[in-house]
Amino acid sequence: SVRLILTPVFLLAIECSMQQSSALRVGYVAALFLIICASDYYDGPIARALSLSSDWGKMLDNLADITFLLVTLTYLTYSGIVPWWIPCAVGCAFGQYALDSWWLSGRETQLTLVSNPIGHWAGVLNYIGTGVMALHAALEQQLLPFPVDQALLVSWGGYLILAMAVRLRFFLQARQAIRQ
Repeated sequence: SVRLILTPVFLLAIECSMQQSSALRVGYVAALFLIICASDYYDGPIARALSLSSDWGKMLDNLADITFLLVTLTYLTYSGIVPWWIPCAVGCAFGQYALDSWWLSGRETQLTLVSNPIGHWAGVLNYIGTGVMALHAALEQQLLPFPVDQALLVSWGGYLILAMAVRLRFFLQARQAIRQ
């Protein structure tokens, strides 16, 4: 829930920095991003250590991730920092993950989220890309030279397509194994 609460604060920090950039304002953006990342990294281990781990918590974690990413990326798209297809690709990749997890769970009401390594790294890349582009926005687009930011965006999109293709292959193999 920390990510859900901090998402609008993060967007406000980016906006304030874009309006009048200063080291302090950019520092707020960076600090908030690090707190958001830490909440994503540590929420599971903390829940397990306190015996609070639950299916609901796992679903809330995924909801917080996709909400943070899509809201931030949509804002960055609106601000002209990120092209429209980045949040669309992130949303499609997450939708594929949710849909094929539901399908592999036997379309039960009790959903088991099925992850794979390349999908995990796509999620990490989504966070890194979002953070870099947020800092790029906060620094009045002075963080990355034009060809570098474009190369980052194209590489990000390419990796998301690769992750979805691998996920589709994984899904088809898992479905085939279930049928046999």
